Amino acid sequence: MNNEEMQKTRVSGTVHTEGKFIKLNLFVIMFDDGNVKVAYCPALNVYGYGKQEQDARESFEICLTEFFDYSIKKKTLVAELESLGWTIKKQKKFTAPAFSSLLEKNKVLKKIMDTKEFKKINTPISLPAFA
Repeated sequence: MNNEEMQKTRVSGTVHTEGKFIKLNLFVIMFDDGNVKVAYCPALNVYGYGKQEQDARESFEICLTEFFDYSIKKKTLVAELESLGWTIKKQKKFTAPAFSSLLEKNKVLKKIMDTKEFKKINTPISLPAFA
């Protein structure tokens, strides 16, 4: 991915791979951890952080891009998503785990819900369609 594509990805929060992608609406949890703002997507186990919420969002978008870029290059995207509780059908239909399932299995998410003030943001995310 070149710098121009990275910049578009970072700003829009989407990952474009050869023009083929699946749009998803996942949630991101924003919370404070000490003096740091954290953006966390439990369905992908991706974090971003910064001094301000906007910094955390930008960091999250960069980390999201890196997550997809790395797992696509290593050809581990499907295995990684399945390990996170995703269901993937043969027709390339990706289904994120339900919140209740994430809460039951994800100790980090449970701790955030139990101990932190947070807000949930629905975020459009694009998943490469060829995975």
